Amino acid sequence: MSESILRARDVVRYVRSSPQRMETFKKCVEKEKITSKQTVCLDVCTRWNSTYLMLEVAIKFKQAFQRMGEEDSSFIKFFGIKEGDEDLSLEGEGDQGGSHSHRVPTPRQATVPNKLDWKKCGLFVTFLKLFYDATKKFSASLFVTSNVFFHELFEVQTSIDESILNRDPFMSKMAIEMKRKFETYWGDVEKFNPILYVAVTLDPRFKLRLVKFCYTRSKGKSVGEKMEKQVNDVLNKLYGFYEKDGEVRQNVSSASPMPRVMEQNEVYDRRLNLASEFDTYLEEEYSSVCSSKVDKYLGDLCERRDNPDFDILVWWKNNSNKYPILSKMARDVLAMPLSTVASESAFSTGGHVLDPFRSSHSPSMVETLVCTQNWLLSTVPISLRQFMDKVEDLERELLQRESTDDANCKASS
Repeated sequence: MSESILRARDVVRYVRSSPQRMETFKKCVEKEKITSKQTVCLDVCTRWNSTYLMLEVAIKFKQAFQRMGEEDSSFIKFFGIKEGDEDLSLEGEGDQGGSHSHRVPTPRQATVPNKLDWKKCGLFVTFLKLFYDATKKFSASLFVTSNVFFHELFEVQTSIDESILNRDPFMSKMAIEMKRKFETYWGDVEKFNPILYVAVTLDPRFKLRLVKFCYTRSKGKSVGEKMEKQVNDVLNKLYGFYEKDGEVRQNVSSASPMPRVMEQNEVYDRRLNLASEFDTYLEEEYSSVCSSKVDKYLGDLCERRDNPDFDILVWWKNNSNKYPILSKMARDVLAMPLSTVASESAFSTGGHVLDPFRSSHSPSMVETLVCTQNWLLSTVPISLRQFMDKVEDLERELLQRESTDDANCKASS
């Protein structure tokens, strides 16, 4: 898979290296009648999302690249091989025996992608799109994001499991490796921040039912019921904290009001007053059936999910009288962004080192620059005297070894 990405990067780098080559590429695009208005872009090899964007666009223009390999003499001369040649391919690394098994390693030469390479890149793009879309949602700033965490996480997990069962060996192998890494970070549910589950529970379209459904579907009924209980406990504890805090605020702010003096000409509609008292009575009766307001909220029917204009903040504002404490919880929990980092750098610090004009650095050079930057910005105090003492000790040790070696040489002579 990595070699296929390198080959796609080779042809993109060739096209992007000069205006003349780009112009030739555009003519090939016109001849192939490719309608896409996008432009091929070179990635930064240490930032996976830029690699995804490069491959996503390059795949759309694979016919134009192939035409350049047939018609453009400069393109053919630069790469020096025909499409499909395996001499420089890494696909044969695992061959046993033969003249190629003892080949001396040589510097990698730029190679034109063949049909199998484009197929692998297409599978890779399909797989990476899940993570790309998730990071864009997590780092968004114009809408609520804390309630989308569980949806995106479960969708990624489901897609990985489905890809493992894929008949395509490349897709299955890649999914197995990704599953191992996914379980490292997200396999243990006990390590999750419970507020993330509270956030999805405070979405009136899903509530606690979604958590139970997803875990029952993926890990079994017992795990689903366990997670339902754990999230419900966290929700009730948080509700109890807000309820006590509200009582304290009310007691502090409320002063003893002066008794209101009724005016002789003030008329009350006793029927309306009685109806209002009856509504209050019904509310109390309904609440007595449920052990708490949380149970009342969770017991209500979920809102319709087919409404594209649904605004969770507006819903809680409109239902603040019905759920006064829960609405305050929703205001605070839903206000927390899942990420304050832009999606371009969510999984890489390479963006602080590389820019589009320095995107051809090798991974080892980028690693060196990032490590050096971390050392320079380190908050741990460095004792120069201590390190100088160590250097002096090493110098003395070297001098002793040299003198010992000289003495041994003289003795042997």
